[in-house]
Amino acid sequence: MKTTVRMTRVMRDGLRDVATKEYGGKGKSRWVREALRDLNETDPALTTVGVGESTFVPECSDQVLLGSSESDLLDELVARIRRQDPLAEGVQSQILRAAIRRRLQRST
Repeated sequence: MKTTVRMTRVMRDGLRDVATKEYGGKGKSRWVREALRDLNETDPALTTVGVGESTFVPECSDQVLLGSSESDLLDELVARIRRQDPLAEGVQSQILRAAIRRRLQRST
């Protein structure tokens, strides 16, 4: 599944920089897939999803390719959030941003 994530330029540049260092020029999607799995393992209650979203101003977007297992995982994570807040908007992107933020913080 190919999806687009809206983010800040700083987040996008950090993501691209770290993913390139770890996996080369084509490793961005792999890095995000690992970040998503890590979010599920280390924050199963998804307490970091939505943090800072009220002040989030999207400046750009980036596409990532998720495998079928990560796509299924993302659907499961969205369902968890929807059970807590059925009217939440942009949940998929919020989850992906939280996963990216968490991994970026640990990478630096």
